[in-house]
Amino acid sequence: MIVALLLAVTFIYLVLCSLYESFVTPLTIMLVLPLAMCGAFAALYLTHKSLDLFSMIGCILLLGVAIKNSILLVDFANQKVLDGMERNEAMIMAGKTRLRPILMTTFALIAGMLPIAVGLNEASAQRTSMGIAIIGGLVSSTALTLLVIPAAYAYIDRFRVWSLRVMKLIFAVP
Repeated sequence: MIVALLLAVTFIYLVLCSLYESFVTPLTIMLVLPLAMCGAFAALYLTHKSLDLFSMIGCILLLGVAIKNSILLVDFANQKVLDGMERNEAMIMAGKTRLRPILMTTFALIAGMLPIAVGLNEASAQRTSMGIAIIGGLVSSTALTLLVIPAAYAYIDRFRVWSLRVMKLIFAVP
């Protein structure tokens, strides 16, 4: 499962690098991964559930949803910056515009995971750790995505612009 998790993170990073044509911008998006994993582990700890196969599968699913929420914010802000808007204003507008889709996705997935997390019968009692990990990770990643990603975007995008300028000077690209 650790190899699967590392491969998933690596492939997500490579796809984002090719999508944004940058090695730096995907770091802003992937900053949400530790936030989601901390929420999943905290939920498992608080409910006295173990980190078993089902909860690890839930963590891999959680990574995809958390990154999707982060992509919604960063991509919208990037589009507005390309349209000529200032970076901070673009991120504020992205937060206002993309809040509803992020919350709708989160609430729908939490509602879908509640029957699994409750585990009413013996067959579903095995998978309760998966539902708990997903719900805990979604709550923490959604709340922190809306706070941490906009702040990190300003710094990381500023670094991206600076490093692009330095590379153009070094390699004398017009």
